[in-house]
Amino acid sequence: MSTVQLATPETAHDVEQLAAEERALSRNGHEQEEIHLPPPSIAPLIVGVGGTLTVIGLIAPLLLVVGLPLTLFGLLRMAHFPEIELHGRFLAHLDPRKLGMWAFLASEIMFFGALIGTFIAFKIDHPEAFKAAHEVLSLPLATLGTTVLIVSSFAVVMGLEAIQSDDRRVFFNWMGLTLLFGATFLGTQAFEWYELMHEGIKAGNIFGTAFFVTTGFHGLHVLIGVGWLGLLMLRAARGVYSSSNNLGIELFGLYWHFVDVVWIVLFTVIYLIA
Repeated sequence: MSTVQLATPETAHDVEQLAAEERALSRNGHEQEEIHLPPPSIAPLIVGVGGTLTVIGLIAPLLLVVGLPLTLFGLLRMAHFPEIELHGRFLAHLDPRKLGMWAFLASEIMFFGALIGTFIAFKIDHPEAFKAAHEVLSLPLATLGTTVLIVSSFAVVMGLEAIQSDDRRVFFNWMGLTLLFGATFLGTQAFEWYELMHEGIKAGNIFGTAFFVTTGFHGLHVLIGVGWLGLLMLRAARGVYSSSNNLGIELFGLYWHFVDVVWIVLFTVIYLIA
C-alpha cells in the first residue's frame, strides 16, 4: 500500500500538493525561477511628468520651475529601487538588461541617423546659409567640448575597472571626473548657443533649425547621462555595486560611449566639413 493510502486524509492531501509543486518545479528539466518585481512606486510616473514639463520648459521657461524639481525628486526615489536579476528563457547566456540596452541603442542609432541625415540634406539644399553660419561657429570651443567628452569615456572605462576590482575610492574618483566632464561639455554647448543667438542665428533660421535641433537632442542625452551617473554614484555610496554586481555601471558605460560616438560624428559633420 502506498504512502498516500496509509496517511490520514489531511496528510494525503499535503503529499499530493507537494508532489504537484515538485512536478511544476522540475518541468522542462529545471526549476522555474520566481518572478521578481520592484516594489510598487509612483516614482517613474513622477519622472515622466517632470521630464515632460522640463522639455516643454525649454520653450516656456516657467515650466522648468516645476519640471526640474519633480524630475529630480522622482529620480532620487528611483535610486532606492533594488537591482533585480533577470534570467531570460531565450539567449540565457546574455543578460536581458544588456540585451535591452543594445536594442535601445539600436533605436537611438536610427534616431540620430535621421537627425544627421536631415542636417546634411539642409546643408546641401542651402549651401550659402550654412557657409555663412559656419564662419560664426567656434571650432576651438567645440574642440574643447569634444576632447572633454572623449576623456570622459576613458574615465568611465577606468571607473568600471575599479569597481570590478572592488576599489571604491578609485571608482568614485573616476566617476566624479566623468560627472565633471559631462557638466563641462553641457556648459560649453550652452555658451556656444548663447554666442550664436547673439550673432543672430536663431531657431527660425535654416541653419539654426538644423543646428539647434541636432545638437539640442544630443545635449539632452548628455544631460540624461549626467543625471543617471549621479544616481549610480548615490547607489554606489550605499554599497549597491561591487566586483560581483556591476552590471548597472556597465550599462551606463554603453550609453555614455554611444553618446560620445554620436558627438564625434556631429562634430565632424557640423564643424569640420565646411
